[in-house]
Amino acid sequence: MSRRRRHAPGRAAVVGYGNVGRLFGGLLADAGWQITAVDPNVSAEHGAPHATGAIRADIGAPTAELRTCLADADMVIVAVPERAALAAVDTLDACVGAATPVVETLSHKHRFRQAASERLAPRPLVSLNPLFHPSLGWAGNTVTASVDRGGEVTAQLLDLIRTTGARVHLLDPADHDRFVTSVQAVTHAAVLGFARALPRLGLPPADVIACAPPPTRALLAVAARVLTAESETYWDIQSSGEPGDTARRALLTGIEDLDHQVGAGDDAGFGDEFARLRAWFGDELDGFADDAAHILGALVSRRAATPRPSTPAPNRGAT
Repeated sequence: MSRRRRHAPGRAAVVGYGNVGRLFGGLLADAGWQITAVDPNVSAEHGAPHATGAIRADIGAPTAELRTCLADADMVIVAVPERAALAAVDTLDACVGAATPVVETLSHKHRFRQAASERLAPRPLVSLNPLFHPSLGWAGNTVTASVDRGGEVTAQLLDLIRTTGARVHLLDPADHDRFVTSVQAVTHAAVLGFARALPRLGLPPADVIACAPPPTRALLAVAARVLTAESETYWDIQSSGEPGDTARRALLTGIEDLDHQVGAGDDAGFGDEFARLRAWFGDELDGFADDAAHILGALVSRRAATPRPSTPAPNRGAT
């Protein structure tokens, strides 16, 4: 790679120009990079902010234009779901220059790394995972980074992320899924389990929402945020095998233990579990409790400022 390409902004192909692709496209464009958005549903006129060019193509079935774009790129960012990323390995190997970094943004890394790590050598290979929805922005959030093979351009990319106020947390590639996927899988399973339980209660949604105390409203808000995103992102995490399977089993065991304690009238065991959980949080307990107070206070204030129109209660007959 030339000295200019190592140190100066160059050309980046961003494969997959959804929320995450646009997040990285904007980051690089602001630093002077020329961005080509690659997506079956994108065009230069519609849906390609920050991009200087757009190619409507599928990475798994590349056009001649896409092959040329990948060959000319100084960095390739792969921001597509796992199935598409796996299908892209042959194309990346055939088209991307031997010194050009390949950066992927999958939530679960093992299968892609297994398929691509040796195939794409000696290219620099970096696994990034923004642990936040792109609408929240970089500042104050965390991006995990697992570097198989680094270099000047990948170091520059990590430095760019840090300049936004985001934290870059370096993980060994083998550790990412054990740490990150476990936490994401159990979190999303808990939220989706809560959301799935609500219709099973047999209560009218309007009454559930009207009677929800602040913690329930917070959970409703998180569930709504998940449900307004693409289901494929969450499916990739839940269907990742280990450690996602273990995370869901741990959640199920926790619910079963609670159900058993209540069924047995074991209030002492219930209190003991509170003590164990407080000990697990350790010195972080009060900080998270304070976070919750701020979040719930902000939620209540926001709803108070924009009240929903009241609806008459349905006539359920005499009680």
